[in-house]
Amino acid sequence: MTMVSSVAVMQTAFIGDVLLTLPLMKALRTALPDASLSLITTPAGAQVVAGVDFIDRVLAFDKRGEHRSTSGMRTLAQQLGPVDALIVPHKSVRTLRLVRMIKAPFVVTYDDAWTKYAATVKVPYPIDRHDADRHFALLQGLLPATAWCKEQLMPITLADTEDDTIAREYVRDLGTYVVLAPGSAWPTKQWPLDSMQELASTIVSDGRRVVVVGDASVNGRLAGPGITDLAGALTMRQSAAVIAGSEALVSNDSAPLHIASVQNVPAVAIFGPTTPAFGFGPFSDRHAVVELDLACRPCSPHGTVACPIGTHACMKGIGVDAVMHALRAVLQPS
Repeated sequence: MTMVSSVAVMQTAFIGDVLLTLPLMKALRTALPDASLSLITTPAGAQVVAGVDFIDRVLAFDKRGEHRSTSGMRTLAQQLGPVDALIVPHKSVRTLRLVRMIKAPFVVTYDDAWTKYAATVKVPYPIDRHDADRHFALLQGLLPATAWCKEQLMPITLADTEDDTIAREYVRDLGTYVVLAPGSAWPTKQWPLDSMQELASTIVSDGRRVVVVGDASVNGRLAGPGITDLAGALTMRQSAAVIAGSEALVSNDSAPLHIASVQNVPAVAIFGPTTPAFGFGPFSDRHAVVELDLACRPCSPHGTVACPIGTHACMKGIGVDAVMHALRAVLQPS
């Protein structure tokens, strides 16, 4: 394509998926510095990325609320306005409907997506790559896809100045600290909280402070000397600022892990029912994955409410010593 003055990216999946779309958007900004760059995402995703300074517009697609109907989708398409190019990592039928209403002259998506029926360019889904790198395939016909890798585009700052100021107030007297993110939207992806508590106490014994982030569901679940519990007290962007100021993050396979990766914060990821081979592992310069080699895993692409075989061995079998060893390795690389 030539003379691209406006590009929109549509990603309305989970927050982690939205975060992993940001390297693609930074590549677009780098290659097209004068173009108008928009992101269409979920209301929750919009709140998380609203502080990203290289995105000109963030539009919230409330697909279960005000934009659920055809007229609601049409209103959102009109709000976006004309765009020269539309890049669509998301694959759903609902997304296809909105893509058709936007009527962009150039639409690129994956060839296994429902959105292929409204696309001008369809590219094979690169299943064997990290998700953040997969999306560069969607630059085909717009930019040279081979020119990019996620690492060259890090770090990406998620918090704005106000978020950063608020976060600093919570942690300014702590000195060096490690962030623990014990929660998960899927119960089977959560390392047992008693193990996370033991890890927190071990980190404190090593001479560091611990800061806990997450939603209200994990508030008060980790406690003790040297532990500052901010779960439920911060927005996700404020949590991102806390993570950015830390020495490292320890997290389940959940959104905080991707927050650390895009900000290039050292990270230890604990994987159970899922696996990094799906393309959602950490990619900070210094990172580690702790997981068990079990015949039953992976059992799900995104986790489940309950263990299919009733043991939850993939998480219960991971010891504190193994996670602490991985953490020390990313804190003190050889």
